[in-house]
Parts: sequence; C-alpha cells; structure tokens
Amino acid sequence: MPLNRRFARVTVSCAFAAIAVLSLGAFSPAPPAPPASPASPGYPGYPGYPGGSPASPVSPASPASPGYPGGSPASPVSPASPVRRVDPPPRPTARALTADEIRRRGLDKYIDMSRQQETPPRIIDTNQGKFASGILSPARQFSNTSGNFASGCWYLTTTYGAPGLNGVGYHTWCGNGSQITYTSASCTGSTNLPTYMYEGCQNIQAYGVGWNVWDVTDGWRFCTSYNPYTGVCSSRAYPWQKNRYGAGGQVWLLGWGN
Repeated sequence: MPLNRRFARVTVSCAFAAIAVLSLGAFSPAPPAPPASPASPGYPGYPGYPGGSPASPVSPASPASPGYPGGSPASPVSPASPVRRVDPPPRPTARALTADEIRRRGLDKYIDMSRQQETPPRIIDTNQGKFASGILSPARQFSNTSGNFASGCWYLTTTYGAPGLNGVGYHTWCGNGSQITYTSASCTGSTNLPTYMYEGCQNIQAYGVGWNVWDVTDGWRFCTSYNPYTGVCSSRAYPWQKNRYGAGGQVWLLGWGN
C-alpha cells in the first residue's frame, strides 16, 4: 500500500511539471523583428538619383537640343537634299575681251594684236543630240602661226546652283584661230544654310596651250548634312561640269552631273 501511494505521488508530480512547461511555452513572447534597412542616402552630385541605385537611376528627361527641335544633335533635322535635281545647270555666260582688257591683263603677249578681233564666242550645248557631231576633236598644233585666222581672248563664267548651294567657275583663254595660246581657270563656292558647308572645288584641265582645244572640268564639293555641334558631315554632293574651248572662241558644253 505505501508503495502504491509513492508511485501515485510521483505520477502526479510529473504531470504538474509537464503542464507547467507547456504553459510557459504557450505564453512565451515572439522574438523581436529585425530592424528595417535604412533608406539609401542617395548619390550626391548626381541629381535625379534621390535614394535610388546607380545601377538603375531615375534619369531626368533630356532637354531638347538648341536648333534641333525635340531632336538630338547626333541626328539633326536636315532639309531635303538639293542634289536630286535633274535639270541642267544654267547656261554659262561668255564674251570676247576687248583690246584694252587684253593689254590690261597682260595677255597681249600671247596673241598677235595686229590680228586681234572681238569675236563673240559661240556656245554649243552638245547634250542636245543634234550638236554632238560638231565637237572638235583634240589635235596637237606644232605651228604658232595664225595664218589668216583672227586672234583673240575670251572669258566665261559657269555656275552651279541648287537650293542652298552655289558654285562658280571662271575660265579665260586665248587663241590664234588654230592653236590655244593661253589658259586660266579658277572656281569657288558658297552655301547659305546652317546644315550645308562648302568644302572646296577644283579645275581638271586637259590639252590647252599647243592644242586646238582646251578642256576644263569644274568640280565642287559640298556637305549637305553638316552637324555644327559635332562637326560631322553625313552626306555630300559632288556636282561637276565639263566644257571644251576652241582656239577661235568656240565653247562646247560636254556634260554635267550631280
């Protein structure tokens, strides 16, 4: 009997201990939550990145570039290219130099002034098929005698024109009727739009003094899409004109192109 009572007491004590442990576990407070991460302080010196990450910044809107409404200077809004024209260049103007002009320019040493005449130059457009067969072929002339031909000097101005682009060529030549005795050629150009730029010209010459004809090709170089902010030219035009001149004042318009 005493043994049974001792077993009962132990059993009851264990039961109370278990209940106490369960009660403590049921009412234990939850562990505190970790503190929230502080907001990023931002990146001083980089406006537009407040509290953000430099890997994915909130960039401000790009302002429109001056002169390029809503666009970027890398891709300016350029006017349409003027070099798509198919019309021929204006007809050149030419005239004979007077005796006074010849002497004043020092050209009297290239011709026989006793035979000098102001022979009006004849301009022949060989781009029209009916005149193509009348072009004088180049031939070397070994004699400087004019025979019964008149001598003279002539001056011609040829132009290239397109919207915003201007090119001019100046040609002077003298002859004794059978032989070219003096030649001079020069050229220039200009533009009048901010996205165009004149880049130069050249006179390519063939035959001339000692021949019966003188060929001149005027070539101009224009930038037709110039970015003044970057200094880059993205497109160019290369107009040209070719003329042939005779020792008696003849002018043949041989060709032109853009």
